Amino acid sequence: MKRTFAAKLIAALKAAAIAIKCKTAVILLAAACATACAALVCGCDSGRGATLTVWCSEMDRAVIESMVNEFMATKPAIKDIQIEICEDDSTRETFEGNPGAAADVICIPHDQLGALVNEGYLLEITSESHIAAINENTAPAVRAGQIDNRQYGFPSSFETHMLFYDRSIISDDAARTLEGIVASAVPEGGVHFGMNFANAYYTANWFFTYGCMLFGENGDDRNYCDFDSDGGIAAMTYLIENRGSFGDMNGEIAVELFAERKLGAYIGGPWNAAAFTDAMKGNYGCAKLPSVDGRDMQSFAGFKLYCVNADAKNKDVAMDLAAWLTSPDNQKARFQDRNLIPVSQSLADDIDVAVSTTAKAVMAQGTHAVVMPSISEMSNFWDPTAEFTLDCYEGAIAIHDLPAKLTELAAKIKGTNQAP
Repeated sequence: MKRTFAAKLIAALKAAAIAIKCKTAVILLAAACATACAALVCGCDSGRGATLTVWCSEMDRAVIESMVNEFMATKPAIKDIQIEICEDDSTRETFEGNPGAAADVICIPHDQLGALVNEGYLLEITSESHIAAINENTAPAVRAGQIDNRQYGFPSSFETHMLFYDRSIISDDAARTLEGIVASAVPEGGVHFGMNFANAYYTANWFFTYGCMLFGENGDDRNYCDFDSDGGIAAMTYLIENRGSFGDMNGEIAVELFAERKLGAYIGGPWNAAAFTDAMKGNYGCAKLPSVDGRDMQSFAGFKLYCVNADAKNKDVAMDLAAWLTSPDNQKARFQDRNLIPVSQSLADDIDVAVSTTAKAVMAQGTHAVVMPSISEMSNFWDPTAEFTLDCYEGAIAIHDLPAKLTELAAKIKGTNQAP
């Protein structure tokens, strides 16, 4: 906390009193008072000599470096800001593994917020100016950075899934339905439809599409997960019955297959857009997710947040940096660099965003998206769900075993499957 003028003056007087037996006492007092006055008037002690560390993903490094350099130009008293790579989806795990080595400013998907706040790792945002700036974003983005109505995150971008497709293989009309995609002709050895079946961020789509809920309607009921309902059984039955037309792959493999014209369509996110555009050349297509079995495919809706470490040595400067990284100008810079959709209300009518086919697809899918819960129990969801859906895709679970297996999955997610 910054010391007031009075506090600095008192400290100087105490120092003088201790040294009163010395003939230099008056000189010491005068020097101390002069220093305190100068610091108060110019504010030059704020952040002087500060060093900070920021975590960001490898894909964000270039744009974050530019933002950090611009920030330091406005804060000449800062000594240094180091950028370290920590992929967003592993931030919580990395933080918990060695809290003392964690960065001052971190970027997280908003579902990690609850656990990090509960563990006391994040600093609450209380500055009126910072809160006012945060409130200039969309209401869902603001809420995504809150736990128990207290603000811990500066919202940066909105993300959900979208469909990428090769228009020389899948027509715009066929891309509207998964059945249309599967019925399209693909080159020999090609794949109709791909997604990452080993990542629950994507495979939760199947459950949501068939009406299942994760932690209740508002995502805050720790005891509610109905993946074992009739809807969950129907979702996994569809997946098992049609898995022969699907391909399990990550974004890097999808880029290679699109470049070879051996992939019809793929579920990814706006961060994939640039690589897929290059791979497909003039055949690039993107849209909201296709319908499945007559149902609009649902997806997770997530927000990226910048947060400040509760143990940051220069908390005020770290807060200013987090606010800077999420300003409207830097949200737009992130969109231009990585197609990450801004959440600032001031950019709602920005021409660059409005004409982007990627942004249009994300916004269209946003009306069919489920806001990702941010309660700490989300940590129970990821691995068990990913393992389950991958087993279904690989044929390791039979349809007649789904009711019992899904009951086990729901219990794991709710944390009620512990041995007595």
